[in-house]
Amino acid sequence: MRRSKADAEITRCRILEAAADQFAKQGINRTRLSDIATAAGVTRGAIYWHFCDKEALITAMIDSVSAPTEAAMMALNSTDNEELSLETLKKVVVDAFTRVYDIPASAQITRFILRYALSEEAESLKTRINNDRNIAVSRISQFIDNAQQAGLVKPELSAACIANHIRAHIIGLFHHHLSIPAPGLKPQDVAASMDLLLSGLRN
Repeated sequence: MRRSKADAEITRCRILEAAADQFAKQGINRTRLSDIATAAGVTRGAIYWHFCDKEALITAMIDSVSAPTEAAMMALNSTDNEELSLETLKKVVVDAFTRVYDIPASAQITRFILRYALSEEAESLKTRINNDRNIAVSRISQFIDNAQQAGLVKPELSAACIANHIRAHIIGLFHHHLSIPAPGLKPQDVAASMDLLLSGLRN
């Protein structure tokens, strides 16, 4: 019987979640695709139907949690200065956190990314994470530069400096949430924390 698109997407999500779990337990190099297949309750063929190799699987894991935020940041920087608001930046962060809070697979994959951000185990993964970091800082920097020009943010510090500060704050919130006992932080906690951060930047 031909599988529906919905069934295929469910299988793909199970594979991604199982991969994050196995990589966390065994490390990337020691984890075989057969380990992931067993953990996901699928065949190796099912994994190869969705992903050509382990690197493609890792890339898809990262994309699954970063793509929505990436799209939101791109939309943020296409906003006219007349409509610019620091609240929109807060909303992007809170929405990203809410996905991690509500969806166990997103939490597991985010935990995996944070764990390997400083790891030397997989060069391709390290390169991808570093590239994503640079893109994130660049997009936040562009937003802050626009906000400074609109008179919303203090002009004393460079946009790049503020962007690094904001990103470090965001990563700290996610790391704290994922490293403390459940339920961890709540979306409203993150919203309040972002309010505190942004209040110090307002002009």
